[in-house]
Amino acid sequence: MRPHRHIPFIAMAIAALARPLARADELPATGPLALGDVVAYARAHNPELEAARQRQAAARAVPAQAAAWDDPTVAAESWNSPRAVPYDGAENNILKLSQRLPFPGKLGLKGRMAERDADMAAADARMTELTVLESVKQAYWDLWLTDRHLAVYTRDLELARELAAGAAGRYAVGTGGQPDVLRAEVERTHIATRLVTTRLERERAAARVNELLSRGPEEPLGTPVDPGPAHVPGPLDRLIALAREHHPELAVRGAAVAREKDDVALARRSYLPDFDLTFERFYNRVGRDGYGAMIAMTLPLPFKYRRDAALDEAHARLAGEEAMRRRALDRTAAAVKRGLAALEAAAAERELLASTHLPQAEQAFAASRGAYVAGNLDFTALVDSLRTIESTHLEHHEAAAAFEKAYASLETAVGGELPREERP
Repeated sequence: MRPHRHIPFIAMAIAALARPLARADELPATGPLALGDVVAYARAHNPELEAARQRQAAARAVPAQAAAWDDPTVAAESWNSPRAVPYDGAENNILKLSQRLPFPGKLGLKGRMAERDADMAAADARMTELTVLESVKQAYWDLWLTDRHLAVYTRDLELARELAAGAAGRYAVGTGGQPDVLRAEVERTHIATRLVTTRLERERAAARVNELLSRGPEEPLGTPVDPGPAHVPGPLDRLIALAREHHPELAVRGAAVAREKDDVALARRSYLPDFDLTFERFYNRVGRDGYGAMIAMTLPLPFKYRRDAALDEAHARLAGEEAMRRRALDRTAAAVKRGLAALEAAAAERELLASTHLPQAEQAFAASRGAYVAGNLDFTALVDSLRTIESTHLEHHEAAAAFEKAYASLETAVGGELPREERP
């Protein structure tokens, strides 16, 4: 095992512990809203995570119970008691103390099986955390995207107003037509409508974030911070190795296999007898008082077929869990591959839009606007240029959000947070 594989997860754990406690207690209602603060708040307040932690704590309390002896038994026996009034007139009174003793090793195996169940509960809690935090990150970037859309529509609404004013001015002096004025007003109204609907989408996105944070749907949230550079982790074999070491689903399957191995060992020990020890104290009306002891044991062999069936069942369960572990390994590797491919595609689209399409759309709109002012371009072409720059800006922000969502999905596939060169 290469030690460097653990470095990203150790670094993330140290960073989480070093984060100020106040961040988990409050979130800004205005101003920048960092993703790290939202994640810390979710860890502290999400009820699904709290339920998973409590299930884990409950499972940790089971091994001590499973490995414990049965309660001892106290009994009182009186001979010829119906003729004895009062009780001390009986011929014999006997007090008994009994204890069931399983064959050595049986209780230890039951305790180890319960420990494996607790390990599975702990891994399930980590899996729940991965799933919830992925949802939190997805909701955060949805909220960021609506804010970016609002910024685009606000800017384009101002541009549309300028174009409408220009078209009205040209119409007033006789150099433009009334259709241009009407077309400009239609475009301005269209953008204003999208601005209103996007504000409603922002409220819906904020409500989703608040739901995951266990806050009221109307609780105010600040403005999500812009994402950093599109860094793609890799290579694939390193990510798969990280997933095989750290993914909680594999931990669940590994603990299940270990549990079934202990169950096979316990099924083998079922052929061995259990014992009952009894200590007695005699109180005799005639003769001296005394003590007695008795040992008894079960006889498993008369019903050996039942033990044989239990052993066959245990072997079958073990084989099934081993197959499920292999399936989990295959599924994890495939999920990492799909996640990395989706991330690389999102990164390529984001880079292409940022470096090529967006600058070209800005230049095309500036050229179209200049040509329209000079009278070398009709108003319809200018409106088309405005729509092009608007759609390009929207696509650019959607690509950035898609990259961040793909990054969150890849982290879930790997089984933990992956380091970023820069993270908001």
